[in-house]
Amino acid sequence: MPRKRNAGEDKRPKGTAPKKPAGAPPMLDMPRYEWMARARCRGETDKMFPKGHKDISYIQEAREMCANCTVRHHCLDYALEFPAADMHGVWAGLTSRQLAAEQKRRRIQPTRPTLSQMWGD
Repeated sequence: MPRKRNAGEDKRPKGTAPKKPAGAPPMLDMPRYEWMARARCRGETDKMFPKGHKDISYIQEAREMCANCTVRHHCLDYALEFPAADMHGVWAGLTSRQLAAEQKRRRIQPTRPTLSQMWGD
C-alpha cells in the first residue's frame, strides 16, 4: 500500500529537480552557487549593496569585508558574468566601474542578460 503524503509535501520522485513554471527565470545551479553561503557579507548585504545611498562612504567598509573573504574569487567570477553597469554595490571588493575595467582587462564579455533585457524593455 502506497504511503500517504502530507499536505504540501513534494510529490516529485526523489532526486528529481522541480519543474520551472512557464515564464519563470532560470533556476540557479545550486552546487555552482554554494559559495554564497560562505561569503563574509552573508546577512550583511545592506553594507555591500545599500539602498538609497547618496554617497560612496559605504565602499571602504565593504572592501574591508571583502578583503578577508574566503570566497572572494568566486564572487568576482560571478560578478564578471553580468554587465558591469547593472552591478550595484561592491562585488569582491570592486565597484561597477572597477568590474567594467576588469572585464576589459580580461577580455570578458558578460554572459548574463542586462536588467532591461530581463524586463523586456
